[in-house]
Amino acid sequence: MGKNRDATLLERLTFFSDAVFAIAITLLVIEIRPPALHGANEAELGRALLGLIPNYIGFLVSFFVIGRFWLGHHRLFGQLARADERLTFANLLLLLGVAFMPFPTAVFSEYVNLKTATLFYLGWLVVLGLLNLNLMRLALRPTLLADDHDPVVVRRLRYGAWLPIVLGIVAAALTFVAPIWVLAILVFGPVAGSMVVRRLVRDPPAPSED
Repeated sequence: MGKNRDATLLERLTFFSDAVFAIAITLLVIEIRPPALHGANEAELGRALLGLIPNYIGFLVSFFVIGRFWLGHHRLFGQLARADERLTFANLLLLLGVAFMPFPTAVFSEYVNLKTATLFYLGWLVVLGLLNLNLMRLALRPTLLADDHDPVVVRRLRYGAWLPIVLGIVAAALTFVAPIWVLAILVFGPVAGSMVVRRLVRDPPAPSED
Protein backbone atom coordinates (compact mmCIF):
# COMPACT_ATOMS: atom_id res chain seq x y z
CA MET A 1 0.00 0.00 0.00
CA GLY A 2 2.87 2.36 0.89
CA LYS A 3 4.59 1.84 -2.46
CA ASN A 4 1.36 2.50 -4.34
CA ARG A 5 0.84 5.71 -2.38
CA ASP A 6 4.42 6.83 -3.09
CA ALA A 7 3.97 6.11 -6.79
CA THR A 8 0.69 8.02 -6.91
CA LEU A 9 2.12 11.09 -5.17
CA LEU A 10 5.19 11.09 -7.43
CA GLU A 11 2.98 10.73 -10.50
CA ARG A 12 0.80 13.68 -9.45
CA LEU A 13 3.89 15.81 -8.84
CA THR A 14 5.25 14.87 -12.25
CA PHE A 15 1.99 15.66 -14.07
CA PHE A 16 1.66 19.02 -12.33
CA SER A 17 5.25 19.90 -13.21
CA ASP A 18 4.79 18.91 -16.85
CA ALA A 19 1.72 21.15 -17.05
CA VAL A 20 3.62 24.17 -15.72
CA PHE A 21 6.49 23.59 -18.15
CA ALA A 22 4.03 23.30 -21.04
CA ILE A 23 2.16 26.48 -20.07
CA ALA A 24 5.40 28.45 -19.68
CA ILE A 25 6.57 27.40 -23.14
CA THR A 26 3.18 28.29 -24.60
CA LEU A 27 3.22 31.74 -22.99
CA LEU A 28 6.51 32.54 -24.75
CA VAL A 29 4.80 32.85 -28.11
CA ILE A 30 2.17 35.26 -26.75
CA GLU A 31 4.87 37.93 -26.58
CA ILE A 32 5.24 37.77 -30.37
CA ARG A 33 2.36 40.03 -31.29
CA PRO A 34 1.31 40.70 -34.91
CA PRO A 35 2.35 44.14 -36.19
CA ALA A 36 -0.27 46.84 -35.61
CA LEU A 37 -0.53 48.29 -39.12
CA HIS A 38 -3.46 50.11 -40.68
CA GLY A 39 -3.82 49.97 -44.43
CA ALA A 40 -0.31 48.55 -44.78
CA ASN A 41 1.09 47.37 -48.09
CA GLU A 42 3.26 44.32 -48.75
CA ALA A 43 6.55 46.15 -48.13
CA GLU A 44 5.45 47.67 -44.82
CA LEU A 45 4.20 44.33 -43.52
CA GLY A 46 7.44 42.67 -44.58
CA ARG A 47 9.52 45.29 -42.75
CA ALA A 48 7.32 44.99 -39.67
CA LEU A 49 7.74 41.22 -39.62
CA LEU A 50 11.50 41.57 -40.00
CA GLY A 51 11.47 44.00 -37.11
CA LEU A 52 10.19 41.19 -34.91
CA ILE A 53 13.36 39.11 -35.42
CA PRO A 54 14.55 39.77 -31.82
CA ASN A 55 11.21 38.40 -30.59
CA TYR A 56 11.61 35.28 -32.73
CA ILE A 57 15.11 34.76 -31.38
CA GLY A 58 14.01 35.32 -27.79
CA PHE A 59 11.21 32.78 -28.24
CA LEU A 60 13.51 30.13 -29.71
CA VAL A 61 16.24 30.62 -27.11
CA SER A 62 13.82 30.46 -24.18
CA PHE A 63 11.92 27.55 -25.74
CA PHE A 64 15.10 25.48 -25.69
CA VAL A 65 16.15 26.82 -22.27
CA ILE A 66 12.85 25.72 -20.71
CA GLY A 67 12.90 22.56 -22.80
CA ARG A 68 16.30 21.57 -21.45
CA PHE A 69 15.18 22.15 -17.89
CA TRP A 70 12.18 19.94 -18.62
CA LEU A 71 14.39 17.19 -20.06
CA GLY A 72 16.52 17.22 -16.92
CA HIS A 73 13.40 17.22 -14.76
CA HIS A 74 12.02 14.30 -16.77
CA ARG A 75 15.22 12.27 -16.35
CA LEU A 76 15.39 13.14 -12.65
CA PHE A 77 11.87 11.99 -11.79
CA GLY A 78 12.47 8.81 -13.75
CA GLN A 79 15.10 7.86 -11.17
CA LEU A 80 12.87 8.40 -8.13
CA ALA A 81 10.60 6.06 -6.22
CA ARG A 82 9.00 8.60 -3.91
CA ALA A 83 8.81 12.27 -2.96
CA ASP A 84 8.75 14.03 0.38
CA GLU A 85 7.74 17.52 1.51
CA ARG A 86 11.22 19.01 1.00
CA LEU A 87 11.35 17.75 -2.57
CA THR A 88 7.81 18.93 -3.27
CA PHE A 89 8.59 22.46 -2.05
CA ALA A 90 11.88 22.58 -3.98
CA ASN A 91 10.01 21.47 -7.09
CA LEU A 92 7.43 24.20 -6.53
CA LEU A 93 10.21 26.81 -6.35
CA LEU A 94 11.66 25.57 -9.64
CA LEU A 95 8.22 25.81 -11.26
CA LEU A 96 7.95 29.38 -9.97
CA GLY A 97 11.15 30.18 -11.84
CA VAL A 98 9.95 28.44 -14.98
CA ALA A 99 6.55 30.18 -14.90
CA PHE A 100 8.25 33.61 -14.64
CA MET A 101 10.60 32.92 -17.58
CA PRO A 102 8.33 34.47 -20.27
CA PHE A 103 8.74 37.91 -18.65
CA PRO A 104 12.57 38.09 -18.82
CA THR A 105 12.23 36.72 -22.36
CA ALA A 106 9.88 39.57 -23.31
CA VAL A 107 12.23 42.18 -21.80
CA PHE A 108 15.25 40.63 -23.52
CA SER A 109 13.47 40.49 -26.88
CA GLU A 110 12.15 44.04 -26.68
CA TYR A 111 15.42 45.66 -25.55
CA VAL A 112 17.97 43.27 -27.00
CA ASN A 113 20.40 46.14 -27.67
CA LEU A 114 20.53 47.12 -23.98
CA LYS A 115 22.90 45.38 -21.55
CA THR A 116 20.40 45.74 -18.69
CA ALA A 117 17.84 43.61 -20.55
CA THR A 118 20.44 40.95 -21.35
CA LEU A 119 21.73 40.86 -17.78
CA PHE A 120 18.17 40.64 -16.45
CA TYR A 121 17.53 37.61 -18.66
CA LEU A 122 20.83 35.95 -17.78
CA GLY A 123 20.36 36.71 -14.10
CA TRP A 124 17.05 34.91 -14.11
CA LEU A 125 18.66 32.01 -15.96
CA VAL A 126 21.19 31.71 -13.12
CA VAL A 127 18.37 31.90 -10.54
CA LEU A 128 16.56 29.14 -12.42
CA GLY A 129 19.76 27.11 -12.46
CA LEU A 130 20.19 27.51 -8.70
CA LEU A 131 16.59 26.43 -8.10
CA ASN A 132 17.18 23.42 -10.33
CA LEU A 133 20.43 22.60 -8.52
CA ASN A 134 18.60 22.68 -5.19
CA LEU A 135 15.93 20.35 -6.60
CA MET A 136 18.60 17.92 -7.80
CA ARG A 137 20.33 18.01 -4.41
CA LEU A 138 17.15 17.11 -2.56
CA ALA A 139 15.81 14.64 -5.11
CA LEU A 140 18.96 12.54 -5.47
CA ARG A 141 19.05 11.46 -1.84
CA PRO A 142 19.33 7.70 -1.34
CA THR A 143 15.99 7.64 0.51
CA LEU A 144 14.12 8.89 -2.57
CA LEU A 145 15.94 7.05 -5.34
CA ALA A 146 14.34 4.00 -6.89
CA ASP A 147 15.98 0.67 -6.17
CA ASP A 148 16.71 0.22 -9.88
CA HIS A 149 18.00 3.77 -10.49
CA ASP A 150 20.84 4.24 -12.95
CA PRO A 151 24.00 5.51 -11.17
CA VAL A 152 25.39 6.93 -14.43
CA VAL A 153 22.24 8.98 -15.06
CA VAL A 154 22.29 10.19 -11.45
CA ARG A 155 25.90 11.37 -11.76
CA ARG A 156 25.16 13.10 -15.06
CA LEU A 157 22.22 14.88 -13.46
CA ARG A 158 24.45 16.11 -10.63
CA TYR A 159 27.08 17.48 -13.03
CA GLY A 160 24.58 18.77 -15.58
CA ALA A 161 22.71 20.82 -12.97
CA TRP A 162 25.68 23.22 -12.90
CA LEU A 163 25.52 23.96 -16.64
CA PRO A 164 22.87 26.75 -16.71
CA ILE A 165 24.59 28.48 -13.78
CA VAL A 166 28.01 28.40 -15.43
CA LEU A 167 26.66 29.38 -18.86
CA GLY A 168 24.61 32.23 -17.38
CA ILE A 169 27.64 33.66 -15.58
CA VAL A 170 29.90 33.30 -18.62
CA ALA A 171 27.31 34.90 -20.90
CA ALA A 172 26.82 37.76 -18.41
CA ALA A 173 30.57 38.45 -18.46
CA LEU A 174 30.59 38.40 -22.27
CA THR A 175 27.82 41.00 -22.29
CA PHE A 176 30.43 43.63 -21.40
CA VAL A 177 33.15 42.56 -23.86
CA ALA A 178 31.55 40.64 -26.76
CA PRO A 179 27.71 40.83 -26.69
CA ILE A 180 27.44 38.96 -29.99
CA TRP A 181 28.69 35.81 -28.24
CA VAL A 182 25.88 35.81 -25.69
CA LEU A 183 23.41 34.19 -28.09
CA ALA A 184 26.04 31.65 -29.13
CA ILE A 185 26.57 30.69 -25.49
CA LEU A 186 22.83 30.35 -24.89
CA VAL A 187 22.21 28.31 -28.05
CA PHE A 188 25.29 26.10 -28.33
CA GLY A 189 26.55 26.12 -24.72
CA PRO A 190 24.05 23.56 -23.40
CA VAL A 191 24.87 21.16 -26.25
CA ALA A 192 28.62 21.47 -25.70
CA GLY A 193 28.16 21.23 -21.95
CA SER A 194 26.07 18.08 -22.24
CA MET A 195 28.76 16.49 -24.40
CA VAL A 196 31.39 17.32 -21.77
CA VAL A 197 29.24 15.83 -19.01
CA ARG A 198 28.72 12.64 -21.03
CA ARG A 199 32.47 12.33 -21.51
CA LEU A 200 33.12 12.91 -17.82
CA VAL A 201 30.51 10.36 -16.76
CA ARG A 202 30.74 7.41 -19.10
CA ASP A 203 28.62 4.30 -19.17
CA PRO A 204 30.39 1.33 -17.53
CA PRO A 205 31.92 -1.08 -20.05
CA ALA A 206 29.70 -3.95 -21.05
CA PRO A 207 30.73 -7.28 -19.47
CA SER A 208 32.76 -9.40 -21.85
CA GLU A 209 31.34 -12.70 -22.97
CA ASP A 210 33.76 -15.54 -22.52
